[in-house]
Amino acid sequence: SSGLTHHRLSAQQSLNCVTMLRSAINSRPDVRTAQAAFGNEDSIEDQQPTKQQQQLASSHGIFRLSQGSGVQRVLWALVVVGVCVGFILHLSMLVQQYTSYPVSTELEARTDFFEFPDVTICSTNYLSVTYGYDPVPSPVAVPGRARGLVDMIYDVSRFFHLLNQTDMNASVPVNPYSSYRHGKLALNKIAYRSKQLPDPYEIVLLCRFNSIPCSYLNFTIYKDDELFKCMTFAPLNNTVVRAGPGNGLYLLMYTYSSSFFTDEEEIDDIPGMKVVLHPRGVKPNMNGPHVMSPLKYKTEAVIDTSIQEKVDRSSYRCLESLPNATYITDYSQLTGPENETFRGSTEDCRVRIMQQEYLDTCGCLATHLPKPADLYYMAQPGVCHDINEHVLFRDIFYRRPTSSYTYYTIRNDSWYKYPLMDYVATNYDMYNGTIARLDCYQRVLDRQNREGVDTHGCPVLCRVKSHEVMPRYYHWPNSVKYSGKAVSNLAMEALNEAKARGLDVRGLKDLVSNYESRVKYYAGVLDLYPRDLIVQMSIESWAYPLRNFFSDLGGILGLWIGASIVTLVEILELAMYGALLVHKKLADRKRNQVIVIKPQEQQQEEKPPGYNHSELETDQQMPEPKVEL
Repeated sequence: SSGLTHHRLSAQQSLNCVTMLRSAINSRPDVRTAQAAFGNEDSIEDQQPTKQQQQLASSHGIFRLSQGSGVQRVLWALVVVGVCVGFILHLSMLVQQYTSYPVSTELEARTDFFEFPDVTICSTNYLSVTYGYDPVPSPVAVPGRARGLVDMIYDVSRFFHLLNQTDMNASVPVNPYSSYRHGKLALNKIAYRSKQLPDPYEIVLLCRFNSIPCSYLNFTIYKDDELFKCMTFAPLNNTVVRAGPGNGLYLLMYTYSSSFFTDEEEIDDIPGMKVVLHPRGVKPNMNGPHVMSPLKYKTEAVIDTSIQEKVDRSSYRCLESLPNATYITDYSQLTGPENETFRGSTEDCRVRIMQQEYLDTCGCLATHLPKPADLYYMAQPGVCHDINEHVLFRDIFYRRPTSSYTYYTIRNDSWYKYPLMDYVATNYDMYNGTIARLDCYQRVLDRQNREGVDTHGCPVLCRVKSHEVMPRYYHWPNSVKYSGKAVSNLAMEALNEAKARGLDVRGLKDLVSNYESRVKYYAGVLDLYPRDLIVQMSIESWAYPLRNFFSDLGGILGLWIGASIVTLVEILELAMYGALLVHKKLADRKRNQVIVIKPQEQQQEEKPPGYNHSELETDQQMPEPKVEL
């Protein structure tokens, strides 16, 4: 090229030069080797790449597409298409089966140590006869006019009965039993300010767990929304190593108390203890499944435990654990409400849905239900039965001026009586909201009792332990004389221990002094034990896990196309090779286009000074060639 630097060539000479240059490059051995490696059409090894790859493939039938006559190729093409269609249909069935997430349930009986559940016990007679007349502290109480819960339950029920009347001038009953439930719920406002209710050290006279003695110190106070002060048995070591009577929780309980019920509640009333079993740390549901331990009876309650372990799937969403729930357990203290946190359960969601309806509809929370702390502080006032404390600390009487007419009177701050309806009329702005809340509360209560609530969105645990209790009852005591004496001795021991701890022992003193009559009507025995140490397990697992899907996938690959994982890699390699071949063909086609030289306008080249024409110079200036594809 150095010899042609300053010379002009003709068009034919330029084409000859390009052709000679390309022939020289292609004749080099290293270039031919590279062309063969990359499948250049000029190499011998690359003349039929697809046929070589088909013969190397381990899948049956593919190499036959390049062999035989045209009819054979067409037939084999139809066969290959048919098996591919069958494979795709079979694969879609496997995918559909896998994505349906089927489960299988395995039933198993495990013999192991029995983990005793938490046990919460509430007395159905919630007002202590011994302490129910003690004065309750209040800033609105009249000095020298003590008022206790027993006094209040009579009077506040009359007040609620009057508020529920559409005509306050109508005659009212002397004892408004229908309003006793409203009166009882209203007592939550002041119930725990003083000792008005019995404590575990007065209730539990004898305790034995796992054949080992225990005491009231193993119980903690639980404050229920309807049954008031209860107690929960939750020992540190809850493992029971033997089954049968006397090997679980054995209690001798005593309660000298009374209650106030509506007519309907009085029909179903069983004086005694309501016993609820629940998982450790979970808030007990006293309105759910329970067993009664009546007074004057010995109750043998057999526990059967079952465990369900489920898998989280679209039709049954479950979690390994649920968030803790915080509730207002006592709002009677003058210092403010008290709350307590429990382990989460599905019941928390149901309670929250019910209370949210009360809050949205009535602006207050249902007094008979547990009260989530966050909702309680949103409600104004907190509960629907919230009333002016002034009413609770005033005597309310009935007066019958004629045989056909009765009305209520209330004492004022000077302790004089005047008609209760006049008191309500004078403070109508204060109690108008109470009347509206009570009416709304009753409407929502009736709707929820009639229709229930939708809990489909509530989370559930994947592992649920449940307990079924089967009670049997025996008359107790067989001999009041001898059993009463034994109870008296136990009561004396409890009295001495309580006195040493500085506790109020008036209830125990009354039991020691009147043990025969008290034991006959106000004591009972509870024997709660496991039937055996076998726990029934129901365990769910995936019936079609991912490993089974891959196993079936390998099976249908071999069935339909005789392929394996290696075959799939080979097919992928063949596809990549074909793509490279198509790319090379396009590149070669672009390179082999005819070179077209289009003449351009001649431009007079500027000659340097002293320039001499050479004999190789042509008569016309040759333009630079332009190549178009």
